[in-house]
Amino acid sequence: LAENVTVRMVPSVPTRRRGWALALQVSVLARMVRQHKPDVLLSAGNQSNLTISLATRLARNGRTAAVQKITNPIARPGPRGRFQAVRDWRFGLTARLGDKTLTLSNADAHTYASVYPASAAKFEMVHNPYVTDAMLAIGDARINRDVSKGPARLLSVARFGPQKDHATLIKALALISDLDWQMTLAGDGSLRAACEAQVAALGLADRIHFMGFVEDPTPLFATSDIFVLSSRWEGLPAVPIEALACGCMLVATDCAPGLRDVISAADLPAPVPVGDALALASAIRAAMRSAPDLQQARAVARGYALEASVTDHLRLFAPFLPRLISPLEN
Repeated sequence: LAENVTVRMVPSVPTRRRGWALALQVSVLARMVRQHKPDVLLSAGNQSNLTISLATRLARNGRTAAVQKITNPIARPGPRGRFQAVRDWRFGLTARLGDKTLTLSNADAHTYASVYPASAAKFEMVHNPYVTDAMLAIGDARINRDVSKGPARLLSVARFGPQKDHATLIKALALISDLDWQMTLAGDGSLRAACEAQVAALGLADRIHFMGFVEDPTPLFATSDIFVLSSRWEGLPAVPIEALACGCMLVATDCAPGLRDVISAADLPAPVPVGDALALASAIRAAMRSAPDLQQARAVARGYALEASVTDHLRLFAPFLPRLISPLEN
Protein backbone atom coordinates (compact mmCIF):
# COMPACT_ATOMS: atom_id res chain seq x y z
CA LEU A 1 0.00 0.00 0.00
CA ALA A 2 1.15 3.52 -0.75
CA GLU A 3 2.08 5.62 2.28
CA ASN A 4 -0.84 8.00 1.70
CA VAL A 5 -3.42 5.19 1.89
CA THR A 6 -5.36 5.24 5.15
CA VAL A 7 -6.22 1.83 6.61
CA ARG A 8 -9.19 1.59 8.98
CA MET A 9 -9.98 -1.77 10.57
CA VAL A 10 -13.54 -2.79 11.36
CA PRO A 11 -13.47 -4.26 14.91
CA SER A 12 -13.61 -8.03 14.82
CA VAL A 13 -16.13 -10.14 16.69
CA PRO A 14 -14.91 -13.15 18.73
CA THR A 15 -16.67 -16.00 16.92
CA ARG A 16 -15.46 -18.90 14.80
CA ARG A 17 -18.32 -18.55 12.32
CA ARG A 18 -17.42 -16.04 9.65
CA GLY A 19 -21.05 -15.43 8.68
CA TRP A 20 -22.02 -14.43 12.22
CA ALA A 21 -18.93 -12.24 12.54
CA LEU A 22 -19.83 -10.35 9.37
CA ALA A 23 -23.46 -9.95 10.46
CA LEU A 24 -22.42 -8.54 13.83
CA GLN A 25 -20.13 -6.00 12.12
CA VAL A 26 -22.94 -4.36 10.13
CA SER A 27 -23.86 -1.69 12.68
CA VAL A 28 -20.21 -0.88 13.44
CA LEU A 29 -19.39 -0.57 9.76
CA ALA A 30 -22.45 1.65 9.22
CA ARG A 31 -21.16 4.06 11.89
CA MET A 32 -17.76 4.15 10.16
CA VAL A 33 -19.43 4.92 6.83
CA ARG A 34 -21.39 7.80 8.37
CA GLN A 35 -18.22 9.16 9.97
CA HIS A 36 -15.76 8.87 7.07
CA LYS A 37 -18.16 9.21 4.10
CA PRO A 38 -16.29 7.18 1.44
CA ASP A 39 -17.47 7.50 -2.15
CA VAL A 40 -17.40 3.73 -2.67
CA LEU A 41 -17.54 0.84 -0.23
CA LEU A 42 -16.27 -2.23 -2.09
CA SER A 43 -16.83 -5.83 -1.09
CA ALA A 44 -14.15 -7.89 -2.82
CA GLY A 45 -15.83 -11.28 -2.37
CA ASN A 46 -19.07 -13.16 -1.82
CA GLN A 47 -18.95 -13.51 1.97
CA SER A 48 -18.93 -9.79 2.76
CA ASN A 49 -21.32 -8.61 0.02
CA LEU A 50 -24.47 -8.51 2.13
CA THR A 51 -22.63 -6.90 5.06
CA ILE A 52 -21.39 -4.07 2.82
CA SER A 53 -24.81 -3.47 1.27
CA LEU A 54 -26.66 -3.47 4.61
CA ALA A 55 -24.10 -1.21 6.28
CA THR A 56 -24.27 1.32 3.45
CA ARG A 57 -28.07 1.40 3.55
CA LEU A 58 -28.06 1.67 7.35
CA ALA A 59 -25.57 4.57 7.22
CA ARG A 60 -27.98 6.63 5.07
CA ASN A 61 -25.41 9.28 4.29
CA GLY A 62 -26.68 9.71 0.73
CA ARG A 63 -23.16 9.57 -0.65
CA THR A 64 -21.52 6.17 -0.28
CA ALA A 65 -22.14 3.63 -3.03
CA ALA A 66 -22.13 -0.09 -2.19
CA VAL A 67 -20.26 -2.08 -4.84
CA GLN A 68 -19.98 -5.84 -4.43
CA LYS A 69 -18.17 -8.52 -6.39
CA ILE A 70 -19.33 -12.09 -7.03
CA THR A 71 -16.19 -14.22 -7.04
CA ASN A 72 -17.69 -17.70 -6.70
CA PRO A 73 -20.72 -19.06 -8.56
CA ILE A 74 -24.05 -18.60 -6.85
CA ALA A 75 -25.32 -21.98 -8.09
CA ARG A 76 -23.23 -25.13 -7.86
CA PRO A 77 -23.63 -28.65 -9.28
CA GLY A 78 -25.83 -31.04 -7.37
CA PRO A 79 -29.30 -31.05 -5.84
CA ARG A 80 -30.88 -27.66 -5.21
CA GLY A 81 -31.98 -27.88 -1.58
CA ARG A 82 -32.85 -25.36 1.10
CA PHE A 83 -29.26 -24.11 1.31
CA GLN A 84 -29.26 -23.19 -2.38
CA ALA A 85 -32.65 -21.49 -2.09
CA VAL A 86 -31.38 -19.33 0.79
CA ARG A 87 -28.21 -18.58 -1.17
CA ASP A 88 -30.23 -17.50 -4.22
CA TRP A 89 -32.39 -15.23 -2.05
CA ARG A 90 -29.39 -13.72 -0.28
CA PHE A 91 -27.61 -12.78 -3.50
CA GLY A 92 -30.82 -11.35 -4.95
CA LEU A 93 -31.30 -9.19 -1.85
CA THR A 94 -27.68 -8.05 -2.01
CA ALA A 95 -28.03 -7.04 -5.65
CA ARG A 96 -31.17 -5.00 -4.89
CA LEU A 97 -29.59 -3.23 -1.92
CA GLY A 98 -26.28 -2.44 -3.64
CA ASP A 99 -25.49 0.11 -6.32
CA LYS A 100 -23.42 -2.16 -8.58
CA THR A 101 -22.49 -5.83 -8.68
CA LEU A 102 -19.23 -6.80 -10.36
CA THR A 103 -18.82 -10.21 -11.95
CA LEU A 104 -15.66 -11.87 -13.22
CA SER A 105 -16.93 -12.44 -16.77
CA ASN A 106 -19.50 -11.17 -19.24
CA ALA A 107 -21.08 -14.62 -19.20
CA ASP A 108 -21.69 -14.34 -15.46
CA ALA A 109 -23.07 -10.81 -15.82
CA HIS A 110 -25.60 -11.99 -18.41
CA THR A 111 -26.55 -15.03 -16.32
CA TYR A 112 -27.17 -13.06 -13.14
CA ALA A 113 -29.05 -10.35 -15.03
CA SER A 114 -31.47 -13.02 -16.24
CA VAL A 115 -31.79 -14.61 -12.78
CA TYR A 116 -32.34 -11.24 -11.05
CA PRO A 117 -34.10 -9.09 -13.70
CA ALA A 118 -35.00 -6.33 -11.21
CA SER A 119 -31.26 -5.67 -10.75
CA ALA A 120 -30.16 -6.51 -14.31
CA ALA A 121 -28.62 -3.10 -15.02
CA LYS A 122 -26.36 -3.36 -11.97
CA PHE A 123 -24.33 -6.39 -13.15
CA GLU A 124 -21.07 -5.57 -14.96
CA MET A 125 -17.91 -7.50 -15.69
CA VAL A 126 -14.55 -6.44 -14.24
CA HIS A 127 -11.05 -7.83 -14.75
CA ASN A 128 -9.73 -9.18 -11.47
CA PRO A 129 -6.02 -8.57 -10.71
CA TYR A 130 -4.49 -12.03 -11.09
CA VAL A 131 -1.33 -11.51 -13.14
CA THR A 132 1.90 -10.03 -11.78
CA ASP A 133 4.78 -8.39 -13.63
CA ALA A 134 6.95 -11.36 -12.66
CA MET A 135 4.56 -13.74 -14.43
CA LEU A 136 4.59 -11.64 -17.60
CA ALA A 137 8.39 -11.50 -17.51
CA ILE A 138 8.54 -15.29 -17.25
CA GLY A 139 6.26 -15.62 -20.25
CA ASP A 140 8.39 -13.18 -22.27
CA ALA A 141 11.51 -15.20 -21.54
CA ARG A 142 9.90 -18.49 -22.59
CA ILE A 143 8.48 -17.52 -25.98
CA ASN A 144 11.05 -19.42 -28.03
CA ARG A 145 11.74 -22.33 -25.69
CA ASP A 146 12.10 -25.87 -27.08
CA VAL A 147 9.49 -28.19 -25.52
CA SER A 148 10.35 -31.22 -27.66
CA LYS A 149 13.08 -32.57 -25.37
CA GLY A 150 12.49 -34.57 -22.21
CA PRO A 151 9.17 -35.40 -20.55
CA ALA A 152 6.27 -32.97 -20.79
CA ARG A 153 6.00 -31.13 -17.49
CA LEU A 154 2.37 -31.04 -16.34
CA LEU A 155 1.10 -28.98 -13.41
CA SER A 156 -2.01 -28.68 -11.26
CA VAL A 157 -2.40 -26.13 -8.46
CA ALA A 158 -5.50 -26.73 -6.36
CA ARG A 159 -6.62 -27.81 -2.92
CA PHE A 160 -7.59 -31.46 -2.60
CA GLY A 161 -11.37 -31.33 -2.25
CA PRO A 162 -14.46 -32.49 -4.19
CA GLN A 163 -14.65 -29.26 -6.23
CA LYS A 164 -11.22 -29.74 -7.82
CA ASP A 165 -11.85 -33.38 -8.86
CA HIS A 166 -8.29 -34.69 -8.72
CA ALA A 167 -9.67 -38.22 -9.01
CA THR A 168 -10.73 -37.61 -12.62
CA LEU A 169 -7.38 -35.97 -13.36
CA ILE A 170 -5.47 -38.99 -12.04
CA LYS A 171 -7.67 -41.35 -14.07
CA ALA A 172 -6.94 -39.26 -17.17
CA LEU A 173 -3.19 -39.44 -16.54
CA ALA A 174 -3.39 -43.23 -16.25
CA LEU A 175 -4.96 -43.29 -19.72
CA ILE A 176 -1.90 -41.58 -21.24
CA SER A 177 0.76 -43.58 -19.41
CA ASP A 178 2.24 -44.48 -22.81
CA LEU A 179 3.43 -40.88 -23.22
CA ASP A 180 6.46 -39.24 -21.62
CA TRP A 181 5.26 -36.86 -18.90
CA GLN A 182 5.73 -35.86 -15.27
CA MET A 183 2.91 -34.28 -13.24
CA THR A 184 3.26 -31.99 -10.22
CA LEU A 185 0.25 -31.61 -7.92
CA ALA A 186 0.59 -28.55 -5.69
CA GLY A 187 -1.93 -28.16 -2.89
CA ASP A 188 -3.27 -29.78 0.23
CA GLY A 189 -6.65 -30.74 1.59
CA SER A 190 -8.96 -33.41 2.93
CA LEU A 191 -8.76 -35.69 -0.14
CA ARG A 192 -4.99 -35.68 -0.55
CA ALA A 193 -4.48 -39.07 1.12
CA ALA A 194 -7.17 -40.64 -1.07
CA CYS A 195 -5.49 -39.23 -4.18
CA GLU A 196 -2.09 -40.51 -3.08
CA ALA A 197 -3.61 -43.97 -2.63
CA GLN A 198 -5.21 -43.75 -6.08
CA VAL A 199 -1.86 -42.82 -7.65
CA ALA A 200 -0.12 -45.72 -5.92
CA ALA A 201 -2.82 -48.19 -7.01
CA LEU A 202 -2.43 -47.09 -10.64
CA GLY A 203 1.35 -47.46 -10.52
CA LEU A 204 1.99 -43.77 -11.17
CA ALA A 205 3.86 -42.85 -7.99
CA ASP A 206 7.10 -42.25 -9.89
CA ARG A 207 5.39 -39.84 -12.32
CA ILE A 208 2.93 -37.87 -10.16
CA HIS A 209 4.53 -35.76 -7.44
CA PHE A 210 2.63 -34.26 -4.48
CA MET A 211 4.19 -30.95 -3.38
CA GLY A 212 1.78 -29.88 -0.67
CA PHE A 213 0.65 -26.29 -0.19
CA VAL A 214 2.64 -23.71 -2.16
CA GLU A 215 2.21 -20.04 -1.22
CA ASP A 216 3.46 -18.70 -4.55
CA PRO A 217 3.10 -21.03 -7.56
CA THR A 218 4.90 -18.67 -9.95
CA PRO A 219 8.17 -20.71 -9.96
CA LEU A 220 6.12 -23.80 -10.80
CA PHE A 221 4.52 -22.07 -13.78
CA ALA A 222 8.00 -21.08 -14.95
CA THR A 223 9.11 -24.72 -15.21
CA SER A 224 5.89 -26.27 -16.54
CA ASP A 225 4.68 -26.85 -20.09
CA ILE A 226 0.98 -27.60 -19.59
CA PHE A 227 -1.33 -26.47 -16.81
CA VAL A 228 -4.28 -28.80 -16.20
CA LEU A 229 -7.48 -27.69 -14.46
CA SER A 230 -9.88 -30.52 -13.61
CA SER A 231 -12.46 -28.65 -11.48
CA ARG A 232 -16.16 -29.47 -11.35
CA TRP A 233 -17.11 -25.80 -10.93
CA GLU A 234 -15.39 -22.43 -10.54
CA GLY A 235 -16.16 -18.71 -10.60
CA LEU A 236 -13.28 -17.47 -12.73
CA PRO A 237 -10.20 -19.36 -11.48
CA ALA A 238 -7.01 -17.32 -11.23
CA VAL A 239 -4.41 -20.05 -11.67
CA PRO A 240 -5.10 -20.93 -15.35
CA ILE A 241 -4.86 -17.24 -16.27
CA GLU A 242 -1.62 -16.94 -14.30
CA ALA A 243 -0.32 -20.03 -16.09
CA LEU A 244 -1.13 -18.50 -19.48
CA ALA A 245 0.72 -15.32 -18.50
CA CYS A 246 3.77 -17.48 -17.71
CA GLY A 247 3.68 -19.14 -21.13
CA CYS A 248 2.05 -22.47 -20.19
CA MET A 249 -0.40 -24.30 -22.42
CA LEU A 250 -3.81 -24.81 -20.81
CA VAL A 251 -6.05 -27.86 -20.65
CA ALA A 252 -9.25 -27.36 -18.66
CA THR A 253 -12.66 -28.76 -17.90
CA ASP A 254 -15.75 -26.74 -18.78
CA CYS A 255 -16.18 -25.67 -15.16
CA ALA A 256 -16.90 -21.94 -15.57
CA PRO A 257 -18.57 -19.88 -18.32
CA GLY A 258 -16.04 -17.11 -17.74
CA LEU A 259 -13.11 -19.46 -18.26
CA ARG A 260 -14.76 -20.70 -21.45
CA ASP A 261 -14.74 -17.08 -22.67
CA VAL A 262 -11.06 -16.67 -21.73
CA ILE A 263 -10.09 -19.87 -23.58
CA SER A 264 -12.02 -18.79 -26.67
CA ALA A 265 -10.45 -15.31 -26.67
CA ALA A 266 -7.02 -16.91 -26.21
CA ASP A 267 -7.61 -19.06 -29.32
CA LEU A 268 -7.00 -22.29 -27.39
CA PRO A 269 -8.76 -25.68 -27.72
CA ALA A 270 -12.20 -25.76 -26.10
CA PRO A 271 -12.55 -27.05 -22.52
CA VAL A 272 -13.64 -30.66 -22.03
CA PRO A 273 -16.72 -31.96 -20.17
CA VAL A 274 -16.52 -32.04 -16.39
CA GLY A 275 -15.78 -35.44 -14.86
CA ASP A 276 -14.85 -37.08 -18.20
CA ALA A 277 -11.45 -38.74 -17.72
CA LEU A 278 -11.26 -39.95 -21.33
CA ALA A 279 -11.93 -36.46 -22.75
CA LEU A 280 -9.41 -34.92 -20.35
CA ALA A 281 -6.81 -37.52 -21.31
CA SER A 282 -7.39 -36.84 -25.02
CA ALA A 283 -7.00 -33.09 -24.47
CA ILE A 284 -3.72 -33.54 -22.58
CA ARG A 285 -2.46 -35.90 -25.27
CA ALA A 286 -3.31 -33.34 -27.98
CA ALA A 287 -1.61 -30.54 -26.03
CA MET A 288 1.56 -32.62 -25.67
CA ARG A 289 1.67 -33.26 -29.41
CA SER A 290 1.11 -29.66 -30.47
CA ALA A 291 3.28 -26.58 -30.52
CA PRO A 292 0.70 -23.81 -30.11
CA ASP A 293 1.32 -20.13 -30.57
CA LEU A 294 0.53 -18.68 -27.16
CA GLN A 295 0.93 -15.01 -28.09
CA GLN A 296 -2.83 -14.44 -28.16
CA ALA A 297 -3.25 -16.30 -24.88
CA ARG A 298 -0.67 -14.11 -23.19
CA ALA A 299 -2.34 -10.99 -24.60
CA VAL A 300 -5.59 -12.08 -22.96
CA ALA A 301 -3.76 -12.73 -19.68
CA ARG A 302 -2.33 -9.20 -19.73
CA GLY A 303 -5.86 -7.89 -19.29
CA TYR A 304 -5.76 -9.35 -15.77
CA ALA A 305 -2.52 -7.61 -14.76
CA LEU A 306 -2.65 -5.25 -11.78
CA GLU A 307 -2.55 -1.96 -13.69
CA ALA A 308 -5.17 -3.09 -16.21
CA SER A 309 -7.42 -4.31 -13.39
CA VAL A 310 -7.16 -1.08 -11.41
CA THR A 311 -8.06 0.90 -14.52
CA ASP A 312 -11.05 -1.35 -15.12
CA HIS A 313 -12.27 -0.97 -11.52
CA LEU A 314 -11.93 2.82 -11.72
CA ARG A 315 -13.94 2.82 -14.95
CA LEU A 316 -16.80 1.11 -13.13
CA PHE A 317 -16.44 3.30 -10.02
CA ALA A 318 -16.46 6.52 -12.09
CA PRO A 319 -20.19 7.32 -11.60
CA PHE A 320 -19.62 7.28 -7.83
CA LEU A 321 -16.38 9.31 -7.71
CA PRO A 322 -17.38 12.98 -8.00
CA ARG A 323 -14.11 14.20 -6.49
CA LEU A 324 -12.03 12.70 -9.31
CA ILE A 325 -12.14 14.67 -12.54
CA SER A 326 -10.69 11.78 -14.53
CA PRO A 327 -10.49 8.54 -12.54
CA LEU A 328 -8.67 6.77 -15.36
CA GLU A 329 -5.81 9.28 -15.03
CA ASN A 330 -5.59 9.10 -11.24
